[in-house]
Order: sequence, then C-alpha cells, then structure tokens
Amino acid sequence: MHMSTSLSHLQPGQRVVILGIARSGMAAARFLKERGYQVVLSDSGPLKPEYQNELAALQIEWECNGHTSETLRQADLMVASPGIPLTAMPYTFARQHQIPVVSEIELASHFIQTPILAITGSNGKSTTVSLLQALLNQAGYRSAACGNLGTPLISYAEKKLDYLVLEVSSFQLESTYSLKPQIGILLNLYENHLDRHGDMPSYFAAKARLFQAQGPEDHAILNAGSVWCQLLAPQLKAQVHWFEPQAEALIYQGQHLMDLSEIKLPGAHNLENIQAVMQAAEILNLPATALRQTFSQFSGIPHRLEGLGSWAGRILINDSKSTNYLATQKALESFTQPVVLIAGGQDKGGDFGPLANCITARARHVVLMGESGPLFQHQLQQNGYNQVSLVQGMQAALAQACAVSQPGDVILLSPATASYDAYQNFEERGDDFRKHVAAWVSERPEDHAQS
Repeated sequence: MHMSTSLSHLQPGQRVVILGIARSGMAAARFLKERGYQVVLSDSGPLKPEYQNELAALQIEWECNGHTSETLRQADLMVASPGIPLTAMPYTFARQHQIPVVSEIELASHFIQTPILAITGSNGKSTTVSLLQALLNQAGYRSAACGNLGTPLISYAEKKLDYLVLEVSSFQLESTYSLKPQIGILLNLYENHLDRHGDMPSYFAAKARLFQAQGPEDHAILNAGSVWCQLLAPQLKAQVHWFEPQAEALIYQGQHLMDLSEIKLPGAHNLENIQAVMQAAEILNLPATALRQTFSQFSGIPHRLEGLGSWAGRILINDSKSTNYLATQKALESFTQPVVLIAGGQDKGGDFGPLANCITARARHVVLMGESGPLFQHQLQQNGYNQVSLVQGMQAALAQACAVSQPGDVILLSPATASYDAYQNFEERGDDFRKHVAAWVSERPEDHAQS
C-alpha cells in the first residue's frame, strides 16, 4: 500500500481504527487508549468474551462480524491486522479515502527507543529469535522476544531493556515502513504464503522490507546459500554479513567454539539458525562463554520438533509449527528412524514435489487430516506413494498413526500447512496433539511400560 504513512501528524485525541481484534490489535488499543487517542476496534468475525469484557472496562468502542464504512470513514489512521490481506475491503476503502494504514510493528517503532534485532525468513524465525534472546540473557543483557512469536512489539514500547528480539512475518512487513533494526536477519526464502502473495517475487519484496529503513550504521545478516539473499544484498544500505549453513564445527571470532555434537538443538537444519545467531553475536561482541553455554543448553521451542515422550516403543514428536512444505521436509530429514507422519490442514500453495519425494523416501505411512487431506493424498499417489490414511480430526489421526506404526518408529505431527481450517493457530493445534497424546498414553499404561 503506497501512500503517505508518516505518523508524525498523529496526535492524542485523533481517531485510530484498529483492524482485527486479536493479540496485536488489543495491545495497540491498550497502548493508544492510555495515551489519549480515540480508539475503535473492528473485526470481520465474532469477538471473544474475554476481549468484550476488557474493551468494556477500557471504554473502547468496537464492532464485530464486519467492517462498516461508517467506522472506517472516521479514521485518521488504520492499524492493519497481519491476518487481513491488503486487497480486503478496509484497505481498498483506505486507499480511496487516503487514510494512512500501518502495521502494529510500524506503530510501535515510532514509540520504541530500545535497539531492535529483527528476524524474518520462511522457516526458523521463532527458533532463531528464542535462541538469540536466550544468548543475550546468558551474556547479561536484558532482552525480550516479541512480534510474530507471541507478545506484540508495542507491549514493550516503554519497557527498559537492552535489546528487543523481533520476529517479523511477511504479512506484518507489508504495511511496515520505518522499522529500523540495528540488526536485520533474513534466514532463508522458500515457497510459502503464495496463497496470499501470489508469486515468489512478491513474497520476496515483502520480506525485503525488513531492511528498507536501515542505514550504513546498521547490519544485515543474510544466508550465503540463498539466491534471494544474493539478489537482495546489492540493494541494501546496511553493512552486509553472510552466514554459511554448512559447517564441521562452530567457529566464533576466528576461534574454535565447539563441536556440532555438543549442540543440544535437534535437526541439521538448525545449524543455519545457529550460524545466523553467531553472526549477530560477533556484531554485538558477545562473550564466547555465553555462546557455548547457550548452544549446549537450548533445546528448542514448543511445537518445533518437541518431544512428547514415548508409547510402546514409538517416539512422539509435536512439530505443529511446520506450516509449510519445506519445514515438514526438514523435520522428516531430522530422523534416521522410520517415521509415521501426521500432516494436513489449510494448504498455502507451492510445489509439493520435493516434500512428496521426501515422504516417499522416509515415511513408513502418512496419516492425512484437514482441508488439504484429499489433495495431499492425490499428490502422493501421483508420486507412486500409497501408504496413506485419510481421517477426520486429531484424535483419529493419532489413533491411526499408533495403529500403523511399529516399535522404534517416530510418530511425527508435522502438518506442512496452516492450521486455520480447524484451529485458531498452530499453537492450539500442537496443544490438541499434546492433549491427545497424554490421554492415549495414560489410557494404555501397559503399552507405555513396554517403551
């Protein structure tokens, strides 16, 4: 959306319409209301009772089950929800009436003085943000992880911290203009969100916005193995640093730091995330002892290759955060044991071929659920792979995975899709899997004892 987006004209008393009543929308509403702005929230869907109660207590206006032109017309500024495409009615209305539209990230950046270390990419963002924040804390800095990871950036607008480690999605970057991270990291770029962005150049353009406001005093960390990063580098004003995903050991500040066998974080793909964090650590001159301690202790984040224990000799893994094909492919490649894969949900588009080949080579069986189940089954059959079950819901998926698996197998929930056909988010999907695993194990203790 190319229009005047400067917030310098915005003063307390003016009217801000916040689109989408969820975490970031509520955080922006609280912040602006406390500072004397007129705030109205507008959502196309129903409103959760807890939000209704809070908005009533804060005396904030709201509307749900549709955005009305009466509400939009009065806006001096709109704050965009990352979940609403820029082609949707509120944004076309804003263009017609020359109303500025910004993301919650953009809004927050005008109030935040704390140095920001921002991370984007198709895969690995949350793990890298969490790892970098753990490292900063280990090194004695006060830091917080925020953004797409969970807590909105604006929640830290007036907190006294040394660093904010920010996860930024392409959806958030579409309406972000002046975010100026001290360090910006692009981990990788693969086919993802093509249902929203249309094609790879548009998706790349959204990701590249992370670096648009940086200057020569800032730093951009890019993946040397990515053709998209190679394309991006000449356009940047910031100092460019490269990381190499392949390594035989970790080298830091020219010295051997530790062997790969000493790293606790599972999965060969996580070496890419570690190398990016090490580049940031070099820029910040963090002590090697802090890196060694962090890398030998940090085991990952919930819903990303999260171990849930075992049952009857099977290892149960929650990888609900794998919401695209490549993430699931990387998860499959993390195991040497036979895998029974549980996948499916709301498909985001792209080339399914590499994942189909990986499944054919590595999976004993695939249990498919959700909106994309029949499509994935058809694509796997086209690939000559027929070890497929189609089921309805998580409970049935787990039961079928247990039935077709053998002792020594890994049962892996790694959906390769978004969760929105059945869940609010990937966390809710992972929690549902965790709940059913716990119930399955507790109801079959004699089987559990064999493991």
